[in-house]
Amino acid sequence: MRAYLYLLLVLFISSCNEKTKNDFSDTLAITIYFNGSIITMEGNEAEYVESIAEKNGKIVFVGSLKDAEAQYQNAVKVDLEGKTMIPGFIDSHSHFVQTALKLNFVNLDPPPAGKTNSIEMLVNQLKEELIENPEKYKADDNWIIGWGFDNGFLEEGRFPNREDLDQVSEDFPIAIIHFSSHILVLNSKGLERAGYLNDDYTVPEGGVLQYGENGEPNGVIEEQAMLSAMSTIGKDYSGKPGKYISIPLPEALMKQKLIESQELYASNGFTTITEMAATQNDYEMIKELGDQGKLKLDVAMAFYSPLTSPSQVAKLYSTSYSNHYRVMGGKLNLDGGSPGRTAYLRAPYHTPTPGQPEDYRGYSSIKEQDDMNDLVSSYYEQRVPFFIHALGDAAVDQCIAAIKYSEENYGYDDPRTQIIHAQQVQPDQFEALKKHSATFTFQMAHNYYFGDYHNEFIYGPERTNRLNPAKEAVENGFSVTLHHDSPVHPVNQIDLIWIATNRSSRSGKVYGEEQRLSPYEALKASTIEAAYQFKEEKVKGSISEGKVADFVILDKNPLNVDISTIKDIVVLETIKEGVSVYKKKAEPDKVN
Repeated sequence: MRAYLYLLLVLFISSCNEKTKNDFSDTLAITIYFNGSIITMEGNEAEYVESIAEKNGKIVFVGSLKDAEAQYQNAVKVDLEGKTMIPGFIDSHSHFVQTALKLNFVNLDPPPAGKTNSIEMLVNQLKEELIENPEKYKADDNWIIGWGFDNGFLEEGRFPNREDLDQVSEDFPIAIIHFSSHILVLNSKGLERAGYLNDDYTVPEGGVLQYGENGEPNGVIEEQAMLSAMSTIGKDYSGKPGKYISIPLPEALMKQKLIESQELYASNGFTTITEMAATQNDYEMIKELGDQGKLKLDVAMAFYSPLTSPSQVAKLYSTSYSNHYRVMGGKLNLDGGSPGRTAYLRAPYHTPTPGQPEDYRGYSSIKEQDDMNDLVSSYYEQRVPFFIHALGDAAVDQCIAAIKYSEENYGYDDPRTQIIHAQQVQPDQFEALKKHSATFTFQMAHNYYFGDYHNEFIYGPERTNRLNPAKEAVENGFSVTLHHDSPVHPVNQIDLIWIATNRSSRSGKVYGEEQRLSPYEALKASTIEAAYQFKEEKVKGSISEGKVADFVILDKNPLNVDISTIKDIVVLETIKEGVSVYKKKAEPDKVN
């Protein structure tokens, strides 16, 4: 009898312990957020909720605090203390890998992002790099690389050239990358190393090699012609060219820089980031980091079409993330950038382009419309999304024709083809695209950084007022997002929201007031609309039961402050699938 009673007691205690254990682990997995401005981003008007509950990385409750506490009695409660919580920012277009690369090179950004405001300063910065890091340049095949210069804000009012860079060194190859990443400048050794001085070098279609008065290359290389240099700069350490076209760093260092790049995005409220010109090597590097558990944020990749076939992309394409990475489609650079005058326009640039005829309008990387149709339709045929960099209105015309052709011939009902930048998309083009499945992502940073320059030199007053016509796109029923295109502009979505709602330039002048987005429209463009453009709107982008618990906590509500002060809003914390991946450190108390 004693043995029997003892057995019953053990079974009872065991069952109680098991129940306690299960209950305890269950409640630990639940967090309730309350006492803040929680904006769901659901619907066309701002909707606030009193509380939300998160469990195992998913949103399990949205509603009143009383109901949340009743349903999850032992949950961990987080008091927002009046702060604002919104869905995590979704990066609609940037370059995760290039952002990482730039962290390792000489920063040639103009103010306010950097300090390079003259060719003289640029040359001195490169000289300092050579002097301060002699070990880095022991071998004569190591390139000196700078990134971010902007010819529009150099005191000399021109591009640097090979002669300028030869002042730094005639022994080491030097490459400086334009802020747009569409133009490269090499010194004489760099031109020699990359084969541009060879008699058999042929400029590829969609590229330009500039020449000086002496008939020799002046070091300035545009668009597709850059591939030869990038392949040479990115050779692997066995000397075989091409493997590391976009990753010219030792593998261990590149991984370190990718982790640093991820931290940069997280500190600015991003829970999803993009690599919009991925190579096979980029994919393998990001995949490896993900499989090793080192990706804290989702990384969505679009493969760069000149280097990857549609069938290759189709094999890797996925609608969901594996270890925080996925391939979401292919990407084409159809034209270039506006400050460098390589954007493809319907009408000539506002002021004469040096060395070009008066009717110069930039150019497309694909001259024949039939070739453009074939490329776009090859992705439609595979049912794989396609993302097209089309900055000028003439490039957008090519997009419209290709989208129309592809939809009519391949019956792809919901491609959501993303048109990237679209700085000069016109009213008739919005009207034409209403019949088709297309979305727009606008590089709003241009309006601040280059509004004055575009007004005076590139587009002139009328076209500058239309620069990135986001409001018109929204009013025409299109999905609209805002991007920084890092490393072109700083990783900062708050800045983009401020620019989209103010449209102020560096000088404070407003260009195109009628194109201002409301703060709520700008928030939607930073969250749910980006999710929609990536076909992820069912799992992220808004605060709704069943979606991933991706949040950013801000010190102020963008909907309740004067729009001129939105830029001062601070990201306090970034939460990815319920886990805090960034938290701003408290400012130390000041001592009187």
